[in-house]
Amino acid sequence: MKPGDKIIILPSCALTEMKLEPLVGLTATIVEVNDISGNIRGCWVDLSGQYLGEREWYIPYNSIGI
Repeated sequence: MKPGDKIIILPSCALTEMKLEPLVGLTATIVEVNDISGNIRGCWVDLSGQYLGEREWYIPYNSIGI
């Protein structure tokens, strides 16, 4: 997983807690990988369109499908 990769956003408890369920099923491009000591926690992604006026969102690892 690296910047530039395309992903699909999957449902997860973490995404629900963040109130981002409407993003499920959308595709996005990874902008930055949140990697702590070799463990990927999630990614900042660029959506193809806007959601709540923003294109860039943090998606937890459990919601990232490749």
